[in-house]
Amino acid sequence: MADKIALVTGASTGIGAAVCTALAELGMSVAVCDINQADGEALAARLGGAFIECDVTSLTSMQKAVGRCVETFGVPDYVHLNAGIMTVPTGDPYLAIEDVTEAQYRKIVGVNLDGVFHGMKTALPLMRDKGGTITITASTAGLSVVPVDPMYTATKYALIGFGRAVAAANEGSNLRINVICPGVTDTAIVPDDYKKPEYGMMPVELMAAEVVDLLRNGSNGEVRVKNAADKPSFAVGLPDLG
Repeated sequence: MADKIALVTGASTGIGAAVCTALAELGMSVAVCDINQADGEALAARLGGAFIECDVTSLTSMQKAVGRCVETFGVPDYVHLNAGIMTVPTGDPYLAIEDVTEAQYRKIVGVNLDGVFHGMKTALPLMRDKGGTITITASTAGLSVVPVDPMYTATKYALIGFGRAVAAANEGSNLRINVICPGVTDTAIVPDDYKKPEYGMMPVELMAAEVVDLLRNGSNGEVRVKNAADKPSFAVGLPDLG
């Protein structure tokens, strides 16, 4: 895998950092893309990769980041569109939907949904001839609900549908588009209430192994769920809607 190239967004910490680490351990060249420069640069230095500043809410920033990856390493073989937030930071009080501000709404949609659109729009045409995989991080929230954060739930439902539709549109090409739906994973955005033992919070390394397998071996259009450390992963069979 030493000749393979990977680009990860939301890569400085959490699942993204663990995925970058796992990919680098396979010998890949990794572009660590994030707005978090301090953690991203430290991670890239440890991995022998490249930190690339990237604000996923901006198409221009995404285009520059992918361009820098191509200049530094080449066209990526694997792209993990992973950047994501909740409506309020961990530790802040939950908000009823009527109390969510316009700015908070725009921010979560900008990161969680626009960010994936920007990544797909930029990377997909570059990768089409070469082939490879683009994996989107959604969530089990996109298959159920997170009552404390309806906007997070909404964006994750949207990402599952978006990923499946883009996969269908590119069926028969050299590209595979798929979606990972993590259960509760030990990252900075997890609400404190979801850190209770009954939620079976997973370490990021376990989640990263699942993502790497999906990037390398997942099928086009696959929606894969990983619920907890003691449960096997499974692919969700979702009906075609015409």
